[in-house]
Amino acid sequence: MTFQMNWILKAGNILDEPADVLIYSANPHLTLSGGVGADFLARYGGAMHNYLQQEMRKRSPHFALCGEIIPYTGAGLPYKAVLHAVAIDGWYDSSPAVITEVVNRALKMAAGYGARNVALTALAIGFGHLTLAQFGEGLVPLWDREFAPIEDVRICLLEDYRVRDLAQAMPFATVVA
Repeated sequence: MTFQMNWILKAGNILDEPADVLIYSANPHLTLSGGVGADFLARYGGAMHNYLQQEMRKRSPHFALCGEIIPYTGAGLPYKAVLHAVAIDGWYDSSPAVITEVVNRALKMAAGYGARNVALTALAIGFGHLTLAQFGEGLVPLWDREFAPIEDVRICLLEDYRVRDLAQAMPFATVVA
């Protein structure tokens, strides 16, 4: 029997979305300095930030490469894991092919944590140079893949008009009010 995941688009803050695993767009230095990372730091304190910076200090050079996904499973979080997905290079460039690769790997990791519901931010569109349409284009090859036990992938954007824009690039997704 084949199972198809639900791709759900909605307006709202991704950190308010109940999920087993959060996949968010991280910068190569893994600093929680903007967007979801900064909001996460404000809500849950500095433990995750401190962990990520310790991990970066172990590396030479001190940054994550485009395509890397760094998991965090600290106490006090509403998630089984937070996956820091680096979908940009050092110049903040990316592509739909990078999105396909990174999200594919991140969903496999989320499934490994037993996630049934995944919250996914739009990768590489904040400081990154991708458009929402390019991000959506990167998800198209994944829409009919199975990542059991994941049932839902929920993408939240702060503004309604951005949800509508992304929905145009993802005709397989359900828009929830």
